[in-house]
Amino acid sequence: MAEHLHFNESSEEDFEMMGSMEEPPWVLAMGWLLSGLGIAGNCFIILLIASKKQLHRTTNWFLVSLSFADLGVSLSVFPGDFFCLPVEECQFVVLASFQWAFLFASVLNLCALTMDRYIAIAKPFIYVLFMSTKRVLAFICAAWILPFTFSFVPHAFIYNERHVDTMRRYTYFMLIVFEFIPPVSLVLVTAHMLYIARKHARETAAVVEQLRYNQPAASSGNAPQARRPNRARTSVIFITSIVLFFVLCYSVNIALSCCQIFYICDYPFGLETAQRLLLIANSAFNPFAYGFLKQDIKREVKQLLRVGVTETQRSSFQMEQQR
Repeated sequence: MAEHLHFNESSEEDFEMMGSMEEPPWVLAMGWLLSGLGIAGNCFIILLIASKKQLHRTTNWFLVSLSFADLGVSLSVFPGDFFCLPVEECQFVVLASFQWAFLFASVLNLCALTMDRYIAIAKPFIYVLFMSTKRVLAFICAAWILPFTFSFVPHAFIYNERHVDTMRRYTYFMLIVFEFIPPVSLVLVTAHMLYIARKHARETAAVVEQLRYNQPAASSGNAPQARRPNRARTSVIFITSIVLFFVLCYSVNIALSCCQIFYICDYPFGLETAQRLLLIANSAFNPFAYGFLKQDIKREVKQLLRVGVTETQRSSFQMEQQR
């Protein structure tokens, strides 16, 4: 992957050196596999939500925005490096800016999605009034405008040696705002959502138990079901899975950023390879999490699979009849 955003006067030479290095075959295979899964999966989610009117919900618009960001990551990180770095005329710094703009957009869109679910679970009545269409659009626009603005600002002074100190301070700012604060905030918010979900589950179980006590003659078929699927619970499981995988994948990126920017440690070249693959893996994982863990999308995927199987069986039957 192209160098981090701590650009300096040696950046171009660093990129050219990276372009001259050959990747091991297994890295190329994994990189293209994860990139392909990310491109296919995120395109599928975008088209599915756009084409199904029943999926046109507030949360799903955040998912569409996140899928576009992950699609940008899948297209720019590994394929971008593969095709650009070996070419001498390639604008390496521009490539790096696009890569990190999409990565930061993915981070902020995940934050927006988590915030949406947190308000819906913690303050459901406030959520109905607060999360209007205009606010959803404002959050999504902010999640895109901020990363692209901050990723391309360095181009104004990147080649001016007098601004090296300014660039260094700017890099510290970017590291804190886009790489330190989001993971910590996501973990804290998700932990609080888990606490609220457990609290609601205990309260619901207590109410159901009280109803059973007050109606001892109720048959098992008519008794309230304590374990009925809960929308808040499924939302928490869905968000928790995405956040945990995000933190796992970005932990190597944060460690590598600290080594590169603060010069506090040496790191093997293999760590950069792991960083690239994990960043792509995060974008490739998200569509599968939507399909397996988000109930409305899971339902539509099952419907598509049923239709596909039915059409295949019908075609096979018609071919047999023609014989």
